[in-house]
Amino acid sequence: MHGKQDKSVASHRRRTPTRRRFLGLVAAGAAAVGVAGVGRAALAADPARTFQSQAEIDSRKEAVAKILNAADPTAVGAWITGTGAAPDTIKAELDAQVNALADAAAAGLGVARDTVIVSRVRTAATQRTIWDRKYDFLRTGSGGAGTFGIIVDEVRAKYPTELGTEPQWDPDKDSHRSVWEALTSEERQIEILRTSTAPGVSRHHLGSDADFFNTTPQDWADGGPEAANYAWLRANAASHGFLQTYTAESTKDKPAISEERWHWSYAPVSEAVLDYIRANQDVIGNSLDTQWSYDPTRFTYIRANWHNYMFHVNEKAYFG
Repeated sequence: MHGKQDKSVASHRRRTPTRRRFLGLVAAGAAAVGVAGVGRAALAADPARTFQSQAEIDSRKEAVAKILNAADPTAVGAWITGTGAAPDTIKAELDAQVNALADAAAAGLGVARDTVIVSRVRTAATQRTIWDRKYDFLRTGSGGAGTFGIIVDEVRAKYPTELGTEPQWDPDKDSHRSVWEALTSEERQIEILRTSTAPGVSRHHLGSDADFFNTTPQDWADGGPEAANYAWLRANAASHGFLQTYTAESTKDKPAISEERWHWSYAPVSEAVLDYIRANQDVIGNSLDTQWSYDPTRFTYIRANWHNYMFHVNEKAYFG
């Protein structure tokens, strides 16, 4: 299935390295990959940028795309899938933009700066830990991290007594455990994928995406405790080059991550990466196969659908 290409991509952009060449670098790890073949001078690490329109974001994206298309595909693929580092020049721009948005949010909302960003860069190894503890439904005292995800109406309707009105899955509750144990492997994966991604697929590998304030879905509902923060992000994030990755509109393309009002992405980099993935799907697929080989049974559904979870996202900033 990884050989299937997005037919909207021109054939001259599909540059697929040999599997042996790619997997050799992935196995070597982040230290071996670094910024190999990227070229430091091509994209200047400027101070934080501001944007007035989608056209300006698209222009900056094209500058980033030139860097990626000229780079060693193995280095870029390792960065995208969480086993390598971002190119230095791109990382510098990402750091500047994320910090600028966080500083502006703290000042604009009158909150402490260290409360603004709750999660940003995660390696594939970290994402694997998150995936496994959810898939295995670990209790808090056994490596779990408490409640997660959302319980959607169709699942609640099937198990009304066991799940009641609880908004999230709770591994510490025996009634929830009984439901989780009744789910098939693919059903578990689908439940996790409503609000979390598998190792190798997470946009948090890039450094372009950050979670702001908190990640409890019900807190971000209209009129909820995070409503004012969401309104501020909607009004101001685009001027720093950010878009909301998972929106109510993006969820209409199935399968997809549920709406996440806390998750924002620096578009010039993340959009260039999406185009790169579309043109090099075999590179990404090979890396994912390697990462998931420790227990393929817990990745059957995402293995068949990883393209959708990567591409079914919002790709436009909101300028009002």
